[in-house]
Amino acid sequence: MNKSTGATEVTILFARQPIYDRQHRLAGCELLFRPCPRAEALTEPFDGDLATRQVILNAFRETDIRKVCENTPAYINFTANALRGEIPFDPGDIVIEILETVEATDEVVAAIEHYRQRRYAIALDDYRLTDAGHPLLPFADIVKLDYPHYGDDELPALVTQLRHRYPYLKILAEKIETLEDFLYCREAGCDLFQGYYLARPSRVERERLSEKHFEILQLLAELNRVDASQDELAETIGSDDFLEEQLLGIVNSTHFDCREKITSVAMAIDALGQRRIRNLASMLALAKLDDKPCSLQKLALDRGELCQGLADNLAETPISGFTVGLFSILDAFFQRSLDEIFDSLPLPRVLKEAVLEHRGPMGLILATTLHLEQGELEDLDWAALAEQGLTPEQVSHAQQQAIENSDMFF
Repeated sequence: MNKSTGATEVTILFARQPIYDRQHRLAGCELLFRPCPRAEALTEPFDGDLATRQVILNAFRETDIRKVCENTPAYINFTANALRGEIPFDPGDIVIEILETVEATDEVVAAIEHYRQRRYAIALDDYRLTDAGHPLLPFADIVKLDYPHYGDDELPALVTQLRHRYPYLKILAEKIETLEDFLYCREAGCDLFQGYYLARPSRVERERLSEKHFEILQLLAELNRVDASQDELAETIGSDDFLEEQLLGIVNSTHFDCREKITSVAMAIDALGQRRIRNLASMLALAKLDDKPCSLQKLALDRGELCQGLADNLAETPISGFTVGLFSILDAFFQRSLDEIFDSLPLPRVLKEAVLEHRGPMGLILATTLHLEQGELEDLDWAALAEQGLTPEQVSHAQQQAIENSDMFF
């Protein structure tokens, strides 16, 4: 995403940190931004006020921010300086997130009251107190508890205090990294949960891989064979009644606007291309795991689309970028390590090296995608990306395109 600020064309890289409700449904996204007029600028000191005011709020049109956050509120960090002035978005589109470094001065309190009167939601970020004594709590709609900071008994006690003193306050637990963390915080009474726990396997002891799960893994491997012809792909999909029926239903929906009714997988491949049909079929194969939340499937789709968008800029792609992204998250679907999954399937070495070791150009693509996904914008290896011909502008464009492609499927 580009925005002209004076004489400089600024490229904006962003990351979305998902926020889920108690049923794993997406309830919002914290948006993290990094403006850079050139690739090497990413190593320069970061100006939070610039990110919030001059670049972020002016670079995103209202439709952009809704699309990026999938029609849920965008949580955006505000410094004390950024609270000055007006916000060019409707109150329902964003949550004003007050950074932990902001002091409760008269000016800050007045600014918060101004926004509350206009029905903007206010969130306190990175809360680490063990009581309900923060001076800005009376003005907050949401408080974000720094989960790793609290001991075993401290979090439930704090939630009880907050509930008693501020009954309408929503309590968000952030930095939730595992399903066990989520379950603990939910039991403690938290309402919202921010982190990447859906993308990681549980630590709970597992039973043997079921026959159904192994069949789905084999189906995924067959769908993503690098040497599969168009006829072989059509045969693989056609041999599975669920895949064929669901895929034809999607292809004939208004999303794709085909000129004639598609009545066979072969026709679908002719109309949309082998790559698109393979990706759709792979997502439908994962949909057979009906015990997994839709949010996990959406995360897998987002990762696959971004890997594909970045890989499209490479001179050579020995394997599909979508396949690399999709297979990198299979551990969360099957509750097995990626090493165990890869050992059980006849997969090409280039895929194993990219996913398990982040080796080669496709490994770099996956590593870049994971950094963007997890908000680790400072860790992007711009020198390595430049060697592969990737610029910040291309990375930003790939992000935008991935969001549009994901929205088409979901």
